[in-house]
Amino acid sequence: MARRQGLTGRILWSLFQCMLLAPKASHCFLQRPGYTLRTPRGGAATIAKMNFFQQFMPKPQSTPADVYRPDPTAPLAGLPTSYDAIYQSAVLGVLAALEREESAGWEVDFPPLANTNALGDGSARSEALVHEANAKFAAELEKALAAAGRTVVLVGCSAGAAKALGPQALRLGDAAKPGALPDCDVVVCVAPAVEEQWEAANGLAEGAFVVIVNGLISNGQMPHAFFYRPMTAYSRQTGAVVRQYPGAYECYDWRGNKVEIEVKMTTLGNRALPDTMNAQLVLQGIYGEARDK
Repeated sequence: MARRQGLTGRILWSLFQCMLLAPKASHCFLQRPGYTLRTPRGGAATIAKMNFFQQFMPKPQSTPADVYRPDPTAPLAGLPTSYDAIYQSAVLGVLAALEREESAGWEVDFPPLANTNALGDGSARSEALVHEANAKFAAELEKALAAAGRTVVLVGCSAGAAKALGPQALRLGDAAKPGALPDCDVVVCVAPAVEEQWEAANGLAEGAFVVIVNGLISNGQMPHAFFYRPMTAYSRQTGAVVRQYPGAYECYDWRGNKVEIEVKMTTLGNRALPDTMNAQLVLQGIYGEARDK
């Protein structure tokens, strides 16, 4: 029994070594009597031309991280100090993204309201304010896209979002029906939330660019044309992480000074989002030191 276990262990160890060497195009096989690994120098017969086990592994899902190649020559996004500044940076990011055509779909992500606490109080009034704020930005984006020669269709992913966008807007359920979407260059899709809405919004990209405005829950399925997330500590805003395409995700303190840290991407399935945890801790430390002086 001990001899059989030892033999089995040597076989498994040899197979494991084959797995390690196979990606490097090594030709490996088991040779009696010791079942040791050999790598012939010539053109001897081989067990496999590729790692046998790799063919059974699922292929990794594509994510926005695959097209995240920030332009180091792009101007700094800077820390926006007003919603007018947020809108302006977001519009510029979208225009640049559509010009370069690295993706058929793009996301714009920022807090619709300055008072983020109002987003979670569950009141109908707060929900209406969010819809109105998103609609205001969508109107600004539509105006800029039209000035750039793009034809635009506005789509609301809920009854409230569609109502705030105005009578010319479509409901997502209607826009996703075959042949229902008018000919256009860009579909501005506001606030998809549940997975079914994200799938329908992604489907709109078959014949036009899609720009998602402040998607919820499953955001991060498309690369960011614009991203703004304020960081808070001590009941104060300590700074923010910002991206304006084609630049990188950048970190700024509350005074607008750029903090030289790398904001990396983190992936989950088909989603990719900036990992803001390190920025949060660094900005908290900078603010704490300044406060204690």
